[in-house]
Amino acid sequence: MSQRPRPVLAPLLLLLVAAAGPSAAQSRLQHLTDPVTGAKITRFVSSQHENHHYYFVSPWSPDETRIAFFRFDPQVDTLTATGRYPGSLWVMDADGGDERKLVAGLKGHYHVGVNQLWGPDGKYVYFMDNRSGPSVMARVSVEGGPVERVNTPVPCTRLSPDGKKLSCGTGLEQGVYDLAKKEYQPLVTLERALALTPNRALTVNNPSVLQNTRFSPTGDRVMIVHRTTEDFPKLVEVFVYDFATQQLQWLAGDLHHPTWRPDGQAILFPRHDPLTNVQTLIEVDAKTGVERVAFDAEHVPAGHPSYHPLKQHLVVTDVYGGPLGNGLALIDLKAGTIRPLVTIPLGAKPELPADERFPFRNWGLWFPARKYLNEPRPVWNQDGTKILFTSQESGRINLYIVDTSDL
Repeated sequence: MSQRPRPVLAPLLLLLVAAAGPSAAQSRLQHLTDPVTGAKITRFVSSQHENHHYYFVSPWSPDETRIAFFRFDPQVDTLTATGRYPGSLWVMDADGGDERKLVAGLKGHYHVGVNQLWGPDGKYVYFMDNRSGPSVMARVSVEGGPVERVNTPVPCTRLSPDGKKLSCGTGLEQGVYDLAKKEYQPLVTLERALALTPNRALTVNNPSVLQNTRFSPTGDRVMIVHRTTEDFPKLVEVFVYDFATQQLQWLAGDLHHPTWRPDGQAILFPRHDPLTNVQTLIEVDAKTGVERVAFDAEHVPAGHPSYHPLKQHLVVTDVYGGPLGNGLALIDLKAGTIRPLVTIPLGAKPELPADERFPFRNWGLWFPARKYLNEPRPVWNQDGTKILFTSQESGRINLYIVDTSDL
């Protein structure tokens, strides 16, 4: 595996141009240029923490005219990885204008807010309603109005591409809920997963759970994650359920943060080698389970990788330390290259190894130490011309968009 020479970075020349004009949208925007990469970035300025959902859940409405996000209340200062904090569900125009509070009195997580996501027609935003009692999936019209709770027998968190089903479950069972029929269909139990996994020995002394059921982009399959419950789990693996064949298949293990390929035919994930502290990207065929190395030209300090929606040889990921620094990186699977896309904070230099004995210190691990809790969790828009991410470099988690129309 070759090592890319560390780039010589220019001095910090942060180019900041405040948008002019009287509108609320303009006063909320700051236009930035990354002094290292030259990327054009828009920041949605807020004195309060704000976040989107996740790296595979678009914050944009289907027509991309609006953005859904969670805004923490003004008194919320320090966030922790396990806490939930008061705030509200909001939407705004894609240019930052016409902000509208949809639901107040919620408690959101620093990572995903209240799991907010758009319905397929763009008229509703779905979210986890935790205002009273256990959290349940609910929806609210973007034009305002009452909250409609979907009282499912088990917690549900994600919507199918056609808007007809929810993915649901607990640590012991995962399934789907048909909204029209009001029927829940269990797909896999923990017992069944343990019977199929080739890694059962790793669960003998470590309890395991099912989680993160998510539909393929084509809606014909769901991915189900099985993992042990330690902070740094010894086991993370993926099962796939095929709706046409009604078959559950063990697909791959020794991974983290899997993501569907846009055509629904494969799943991409980072794989960490504990002996070398090097991570590579692996792609596994969703039907056959055959793996291939997608990228190993050099170490990938990746957290949340995802494919360009139209150019599947391009992958974006957030990175944590090392020669790439902290921020976003762009990987070209065809060319076998990785380069910085956004530096966080803007203009930051890469972190150098402590000494020759620890060449991967602070960047070979999954979650190395860093100044802020924030994880950027980049997510593409529909045609790959924009990526939304978060940064806490201002002291508050804010939303940012980087222009990728030139890729």
